[in-house]
Amino acid sequence: MNEQTQRERDRTTGGYPPREALADAWDEHSRYVGFAAGLFAFGIIVGIALMAAGYNLLEIIEELVGEPLFPDIGGQSRTELMRFLLVNNTRAFLLSILGALTLGLLTAWAMVFNGVIVGNVGAFVASDVGIGFILVGLLPHGIFELPALFIAAGVGFRLLYRVGQRLRGLRDAILTRRYLYRTGLLVLAGWLLLVVAAVVEAFVTPALLEALFAA
Repeated sequence: MNEQTQRERDRTTGGYPPREALADAWDEHSRYVGFAAGLFAFGIIVGIALMAAGYNLLEIIEELVGEPLFPDIGGQSRTELMRFLLVNNTRAFLLSILGALTLGLLTAWAMVFNGVIVGNVGAFVASDVGIGFILVGLLPHGIFELPALFIAAGVGFRLLYRVGQRLRGLRDAILTRRYLYRTGLLVLAGWLLLVVAAVVEAFVTPALLEALFAA
């Protein structure tokens, strides 16, 4: 498709069904989402290695900043917990997209840092209560939350790449209507995964932990 034809199609999103647009958005962003997942996996490996070396990052961070990395949410109702989780995860979600404004450095740091924390804390907790507790505590909501965050990071990385293409003269415009339309659908789909993750983490995960690890 030449640039003139593309510009003509960009004048409207009519005739661009949401399912097709979402599929196109995934095709466009999938490798960047995979790159984000790779950064997170690298962070997990680093976090586990730090645990093996005897470094408890939660204790270290608490000593450095003078307060816990994770606030005490034990007194909240399930609904309040769901709202708290959704708000905080939405902030991380948007931060991963807007990290493109820092040449992707903030987005990359967020993926690696979160991976390090998950790997380090998970390894320490698993050493105390077993790997089963960690799997039950993380997997039910993690299968929704992590892909959502990877999608957000992938959108940020892809946007940065489009900027680079425009600077090199390989693209007439960074943002087009069709790009905004299909990418907006992908972002919406990612955020809805966060909603599901918050519901699962607030209502399902505690019930599973209580049923399987009552002691």
